Amino acid sequence: MKNGRMLAGGLALLLSTLVGAAVVVAQDQASKSKIEQKAPEVFCDGLSTGQLCLSNAPTVLKLTDAQKQRWTEAARQYNKAIDGATKQFLEQSKPILSPEQLATMQKWFEMGLNPVLNDVLSSKSRSK
Repeated sequence: MKNGRMLAGGLALLLSTLVGAAVVVAQDQASKSKIEQKAPEVFCDGLSTGQLCLSNAPTVLKLTDAQKQRWTEAARQYNKAIDGATKQFLEQSKPILSPEQLATMQKWFEMGLNPVLNDVLSSKSRSK
């Protein structure tokens, strides 16, 4: 139980940091009028916030076939942990928050932040 809470807390902290960075980058990107070629998604839009694309990320990382197989299995476990931690975090928040606060927090996970996370990664690779 303690490990689950620690995992959920750690994942929530990671997500908060990513969201903060993503908002800054999104504001910066909005000010640019130049359209650039889009990098492959590392965080798939159709997945839960923070989950990795199992098809694109290995290409971005330029993994060999042997590496790709092992990495994909690790990423599946990671995606499952992200999904479980998010559900656990929302459930544990129910008795703490008002219904309005809980609804606000649920929207954080429903906003589709994966495209913003991809923009963060894309802008960092362009600035190198």
